[in-house]
Amino acid sequence: MRAPAVLIALLGFLPQVLTSGSFELRIKSFTNSLGRLSSGQCCDGSSNSDAPCLAPCRTKFRVCLKIYQANIDTTSPCTFGDITTPVLGGNSLDVPNLHVEGFSNPIVFPFDFTWPGTFTLIVEAWHDTNETSRSDDTLIARMTKQSVADVGGQWTEEEQRWGGPGSAHLRLSYRVTCAAHYYGAGCEVLCRPRDDNFGHYTCSSAGEIVCKAGWTGDYCSKPRCLPGCDAEHGHCLKPDECICHSGWVGELCDQCERHPGCVHGTCSRPWDCICEEGWGGLFCNQDLNYCTNHRPCRNGGTCHNTGQGSYTCMCPPEYTGPDCEKSLHSCAVRPCLNGGACVPDEGGELACACPQGYEGARCETRRLTCRDQPCRHGGVCEPRGAGYVCVCPLGYAGPDCALEADPCAAGPCRNAATCLRAGDGFKCTCRPGFRGNRCEIDIDDCAGIQCEHGGTCVDLVNGQRCQCAPGFVGARCETRVDLCLAKPCANGGECMILDNDYECRCRPGFAGKDCSIDIDECSSSPCRNGGSCRDRVDGYHCSCLPGWGGKSCTVSLAELAYKQPKGHLRRVGDEMSEEALSGQQVAWIASVTAVVPLVALAAVVGIVCVRRRRARAAHAADAEARAQNAANAGGHVIRNTWGKCEAPVAECQNAHNAAAEECKRKTLNTESARLLAALDPRLSRLSADSAYCANSDTSLVKRALEGGGVYVLDDHCLPPTYATQV
Repeated sequence: MRAPAVLIALLGFLPQVLTSGSFELRIKSFTNSLGRLSSGQCCDGSSNSDAPCLAPCRTKFRVCLKIYQANIDTTSPCTFGDITTPVLGGNSLDVPNLHVEGFSNPIVFPFDFTWPGTFTLIVEAWHDTNETSRSDDTLIARMTKQSVADVGGQWTEEEQRWGGPGSAHLRLSYRVTCAAHYYGAGCEVLCRPRDDNFGHYTCSSAGEIVCKAGWTGDYCSKPRCLPGCDAEHGHCLKPDECICHSGWVGELCDQCERHPGCVHGTCSRPWDCICEEGWGGLFCNQDLNYCTNHRPCRNGGTCHNTGQGSYTCMCPPEYTGPDCEKSLHSCAVRPCLNGGACVPDEGGELACACPQGYEGARCETRRLTCRDQPCRHGGVCEPRGAGYVCVCPLGYAGPDCALEADPCAAGPCRNAATCLRAGDGFKCTCRPGFRGNRCEIDIDDCAGIQCEHGGTCVDLVNGQRCQCAPGFVGARCETRVDLCLAKPCANGGECMILDNDYECRCRPGFAGKDCSIDIDECSSSPCRNGGSCRDRVDGYHCSCLPGWGGKSCTVSLAELAYKQPKGHLRRVGDEMSEEALSGQQVAWIASVTAVVPLVALAAVVGIVCVRRRRARAAHAADAEARAQNAANAGGHVIRNTWGKCEAPVAECQNAHNAAAEECKRKTLNTESARLLAALDPRLSRLSADSAYCANSDTSLVKRALEGGGVYVLDDHCLPPTYATQV
């Protein structure tokens, strides 16, 4: 049974949804005075044209509404609608006063399109013959009209008379109106007022959206926040409110929230605690100037700040105690009045034992009794020991009933609620976030709130916030803090995410939390023998003093130049294999190897000249030398004829110079095959004619080259020997 009911409800609602407007036709009256059809016959079928018809016609109407036609075709479809009424009466009808089942006046033609402004109307009066078919035999009268109809509430009156056989008369009116929420010249604009999550607006007479107060946007769905609400730190869900983001407070969300527990501090951003002047500590709760702010020392004591909120008092001679509050001679000044007795207590304080009838710290006040009638406004006095108690009437309070009672005077309402008198009692108006008769119950705003990742919900006044665990942020602590987004690792270090922290994996040569520390390889003093160290990335460079080489200045260049043994092949750089030489060191070695032969040659020439002078001075010594040379002469020994030239001195000198020049020439070869050929002992044997070179320099010259060994052959003027690899 429910399904048909729902279907009927939907069908009843469907025209309202699809209809944008309607054409309304109101039939006012119809008269068929002769009671005849358009053919001239009577409605009962008789054809008597002289006398009135006996039986009245059973009149009904057919209304056809269609698009505008220049030439009206009564047989074409009724594009806008076709309605046939039930039988409304006889020959004379006053339609507005009729009450016929199934008929309503006006007749409505709804449409769901833009009204074109023009139309064709056909209104026909018919005689109902109770037959299923309709023909011209039963037509009483037909009215046709082409017209223009603008949308509006005004009715257009029409009247039609027929002077033919029927003598009929028809009066009607029509109008075009828009359905609810449709506007415009053709009912083409839809504007449905709403006040929900999708918009808050009404509609103008032209169908335009008009936002309600406090709302803005294309569809009036964006609320206007409280004027002055910080756009960055606050938002709103309804007009004239300002909901603060986490870390911001205040009516306009323009005040940062201090760190929890911050006492005497301010903030410039959320969770700061910047201490005010004179305060210190993590929570700014340590008074750094306690003496000035509190003046704790009494009785003329001098206060001295000791830091961290502490102090000491320097007391006058008559007082003692932390604050100089204890008098050493209290009772000596007789402070008790009205016969009171001074009694020092154990702490050095004085106390007055007052006589009956007096009270006060110094017995300065006379104690009243009921005999003195202390109770006012009709209060009843009741004795209580040595005193009394006043029982006050309704509306008065106080020790003597002198005060007019105010139920709100005692502050019964909690949490800054507003107290209002209500009869003989009071009523508390609670602030948002509190409830109860005295507003003593703080509404738990954390109910149903789940803070993620171990966050703790903090109940605020009319709100709540999540106190996130380290490493998480967000309204519900849903976002993990990625400290590596800021790229904290310098010098190419790799950032690794930790819980609320990060770790940098540094490249070789760097260290520190963010790889910003360049490791000083010179800190261990690797450069020896006076060399200076220069730090490099993941290494160092030594600038050696002259005469030293190698990565750490541990190689003696002089030893490399003179310490090579003869008679076997050695490769230049063997001693340097462990540590490479710099360009400066190579240049120094080359200079040494070039200068040493020149110095040796100069020494030889000097010795030769000295001996020549001695030879001329001591001919006898020369003769003995010649005899010795003759005795030692042999084919395998180079004759030492130095100074024995038979030519003159000049010729001898020239011959010696030529021999010396010949000895200076060295044979260099970097090719292994040619070197081995040059080392053949048979090729290195010299003739006896090279006696001038018997004293030539046989030292080896060492040169360091980049690309392999350099072979230096000994002087070809010397006895057979082998080339030395240096």
